[in-house]
Amino acid sequence: MEHRTRTVAQNEQCTVLQCSCGMLHVSVGSVTVRMRPAAAAGLRDAVAAALQKIEADDPSRGVPRPASRGDDLPS
Repeated sequence: MEHRTRTVAQNEQCTVLQCSCGMLHVSVGSVTVRMRPAAAAGLRDAVAAALQKIEADDPSRGVPRPASRGDDLPS
């Protein structure tokens, strides 16, 4: 069986490919994890729950902050 992939989602942080065999290839930086769609759904739910908890514990940590250019650092 020849495996072919297609990009199904992509942003600045990650890329998700779907293989012709049904597996997903989730890449974050230089790490790629191959998983079944059900496992990806479980991962999605776990990460969403973790982010909700982090934001509930400390609302300032749940909001992405813009990258510092250095001009806001103490001199």
